[in-house]
Amino acid sequence: MLVISYRTKSRLKKLGVFLGVSVLIAAVCLLCWMVWLQRYVVYTREGVRFDFGRSTLGLSGEPALQKEKVPAETVAIDYVDGTEENGEPTESEKFSGYYATTQMLLDDVAGVRSAIEALPAGSVVMLDVKSIYGNFYYSTSLNGASRADALDVAAVDDLIAYLRGGDYHVIARLPAFCDLAFAKAHTASGLALESGVLWADGNGCYWLDPNSEAVLANLAQICRELTELGFDEVVFDHFYFPDNGAIVYDSTVSKADTIKNAAKQLSEAFSTGAFRVSFCAGSGDFPLPEGSSRLYLEGIHPEQAEAVAGQVGIDRVVFVTDSRDTRFDAASVIRSLERED
Repeated sequence: MLVISYRTKSRLKKLGVFLGVSVLIAAVCLLCWMVWLQRYVVYTREGVRFDFGRSTLGLSGEPALQKEKVPAETVAIDYVDGTEENGEPTESEKFSGYYATTQMLLDDVAGVRSAIEALPAGSVVMLDVKSIYGNFYYSTSLNGASRADALDVAAVDDLIAYLRGGDYHVIARLPAFCDLAFAKAHTASGLALESGVLWADGNGCYWLDPNSEAVLANLAQICRELTELGFDEVVFDHFYFPDNGAIVYDSTVSKADTIKNAAKQLSEAFSTGAFRVSFCAGSGDFPLPEGSSRLYLEGIHPEQAEAVAGQVGIDRVVFVTDSRDTRFDAASVIRSLERED
């Protein structure tokens, strides 16, 4: 009969405890590594892959808005970089384009595509790609993002693929700080009343806090995905604070400076190559950051067009209008695909 001494038993017991603790530590480390790795998982139609440049949040939780390299598929357009040696804009910087709204995509995606296919080669096309309720119109792979049920997402995917493969300058327009779904999922990033309840506008939509690092990181991540889809430019609409005194705002930075800083941060994050981040507003007073960003203006009266273009710069202003008034030709202009002849 094998007799094990007390000393040997004691050593074996200590060895077992050591091995058990080691296995436990290894399991915890493996779990943490897997959780950390999830931020780089990208789900596509072809399967699952890892993209270690995908995450917009650093390990500290700060938005990692590094400058991006533009994908090789990006279409170069002559008017983007055309300037004289003295810095004055050339005629090649002005352009005429067309836009498709959310309602047009809801009504008839096939009709939108037919209208685009009839455009001349090299046309500029702007598409709404996301609703104020937070639903995407294309097959987004962003974690937690929802797709619109009211329109044919697959048809929009095909339209984007067609535009990417053709000779088009493709612009994505989407709301920035009006996003019901994101606010619901990240209540700390929403604009709230004194009671703590999120403030909602007349459409029943919650608005996001432009001071929130998580909000800016999310917008940067959307931009990154759109570059991968072949878009040449992103235009952020709803890029302002709602004018409502009931909203609690306790930051030491003014609302005006917050909007200015947010626009600058997003613009600088994607300032390399041909891709650009632009903004849509109702007046030329928007704090447009230095660089390549454009200001898309809606609701401008024809009599104001030339003055506004001169104020902001004809190479940086794009009028969004259905009017055929030639005074809008003082700068670039985008009109509806459905405008009447």
